[in-house]
Amino acid sequence: MGETRYIEFSDAAIRAEATDKAVRDLRDKRYPDMRFRFLKDRRRGAWYTVRAGKWQKAADWPHCGCKELAARRSAPLLAGGVDPGATLRALYTVGDVVTWYLERHLNLSTVSKARKASCRSLAKNWLLPRLWGLPLDQLTTATLDRLLIQPMQALLAPATVCNAYRVLNAAFRTSKRLGLLAVNPLADVRFTDFGLGRLKPKVSRLFPRDVGGLMDLLAQRLPKSPGPCLLALLMLCHGTRVGETRRAKWEHFDLDGAVWVIPAELTKTRTRHELPLTPVVVAVLRWYRGQQSSQPSKYLFPGGHGQALSVAGASLEIASLSGGKWSSHDLRKLARVGWQNLSVNYVIAELLLNHAMPGLTETYVQGDLSLLKRRALEDWHEVGVVGVGDVEGLDLSRRFGFIVNSR
Repeated sequence: MGETRYIEFSDAAIRAEATDKAVRDLRDKRYPDMRFRFLKDRRRGAWYTVRAGKWQKAADWPHCGCKELAARRSAPLLAGGVDPGATLRALYTVGDVVTWYLERHLNLSTVSKARKASCRSLAKNWLLPRLWGLPLDQLTTATLDRLLIQPMQALLAPATVCNAYRVLNAAFRTSKRLGLLAVNPLADVRFTDFGLGRLKPKVSRLFPRDVGGLMDLLAQRLPKSPGPCLLALLMLCHGTRVGETRRAKWEHFDLDGAVWVIPAELTKTRTRHELPLTPVVVAVLRWYRGQQSSQPSKYLFPGGHGQALSVAGASLEIASLSGGKWSSHDLRKLARVGWQNLSVNYVIAELLLNHAMPGLTETYVQGDLSLLKRRALEDWHEVGVVGVGDVEGLDLSRRFGFIVNSR
């Protein structure tokens, strides 16, 4: 057991005591309900406070310094009249709000792994280092612009800066909605207030005029590079996301029933997604399964250690196939433009993309729409004629006839 020494809390005094390895705990007679404990490396420590009659960890030092400690005890925005000296777990600084939100958000089963990873990265690299000790009553538009927005925009794209702001804004909205804050200092702040302009969607690098050359490329390379070509083909044929496609398992496909069911846990919207399979796609899938080894993986696109192809692996395969000229998301966008040119009903196209439906649309558009989805994909997979003029589809039957005829 190490020694407990009484001091007047200050960061300088704590650092001075760190040189004496005999001291483990520090106390201050002014705060009988608090103590400080050094960690093993002596450069870091933790604050403890009494809760329900027991000592419990409240915050880390030096992330939470003595000045911040004083700000926490004053509890300027603490809701509900809680005694600020009773706990340091309440929300007194921006770092408290972000940390609390991450702990809650990252435990939600409805949030995808990709979203969780993005939030964790933005918080670790930008939000917490820049805003950790800022008291909530000092968070203003000007302060946020000086401490976070301007440093980020000097190094990163506006979209990334906006994503960081959205995480921060969501943290404050959620904590206010749950009654943890009396006031949301970002309630009237909009991202456009920072003068970075309106965010525009990325320009697609694939257009309807590219369909013929793209399909010729996939048909030509499929026999020698079946994995990358099928990955791209499935996304182009059905508008699926790369995360859903790279993790596809054979058990998700009913080739006899001609349907691909993507489980809810693999989709961004966390809803089960059912896609019709046209005859040529079924034939290509049967051929592809025959190309796999005598002990095929449960995944269509296996990676290492019995897992599905990784995010990085899928990106590399698409980049190798495209020569860096287009991405997996460009395939998804091309499918959507193709359906639009074929006059596919807007709701049917959005359902094929598995986009979340607005409230009223979800309420009133119900029932079995699988027949309409199948007709849309059949038109897209072949050469369709709609209204005046020809509208080019993928023409799978001609380009992959060598597979269909070989079966």
